Amino acid sequence: MIELEKGFSRLSPADTEQLPTSEEADRPEPTTFPKILTLDVGGRKFRASADILIAESGLFRLQLSDRFTWIPESNGSYFLDANPTLFAHLLDFMRRPNIFPLFWNKADGFDYNLYQRLQVEAEYFQMDVLHGWIKEKNYLRAINIHVSAPKILEAEDLVKYVVRKDVDEESHVVPRIRQTYVCPRGLDKHRGDPGACGYKCRQVQGTDEPEYVAETYIELVTIRKEVMLDDSVCRA
Repeated sequence: MIELEKGFSRLSPADTEQLPTSEEADRPEPTTFPKILTLDVGGRKFRASADILIAESGLFRLQLSDRFTWIPESNGSYFLDANPTLFAHLLDFMRRPNIFPLFWNKADGFDYNLYQRLQVEAEYFQMDVLHGWIKEKNYLRAINIHVSAPKILEAEDLVKYVVRKDVDEESHVVPRIRQTYVCPRGLDKHRGDPGACGYKCRQVQGTDEPEYVAETYIELVTIRKEVMLDDSVCRA
């Protein structure tokens, strides 16, 4: 029988059960992540709190768990092969999950292409609330266009007419003809107003019928379109 060297003892069955198996020995140690991570998303760097990423994204919740080993780059960043522009919007939402994104401007309206691509990314990163909000097209309820009844203006009204910057106005010029009263004495200040003529005017007119002439004028028909934002739609 071969004797054990001095200083060594035999292992009991209980001790052998605690030894790692070959599979466990080959398994890499889980990554310990810092509280603030530098993410390299498609070549663009983002710094974000691990707590925020874990709280708002199912993918990060899994990726930053002890079930995976995510080895950082030599500069300490963690690489993600994703679109950095879209990820910036996702990170904005993760930081403020009670504010949904509104991609709309007066010239082009809604950016449907951006919403569609962001919906796909939100699904990939397992951000269910944002994904559902976009999928249901809730953003369409955030912008409403109020159209006013047509308003008729004449040239003299335009001097004091003001249009707000948040209002679009559609205008149409309409030529008109009206019968305008002419003073018997030819006074311009009485033109168009028979009541302005007095005794002297009636003396000149005598028994003749009041005189009217056809006069051309311009009317401006305007329709206002006002953009109304319901910001409650973009709040959780």
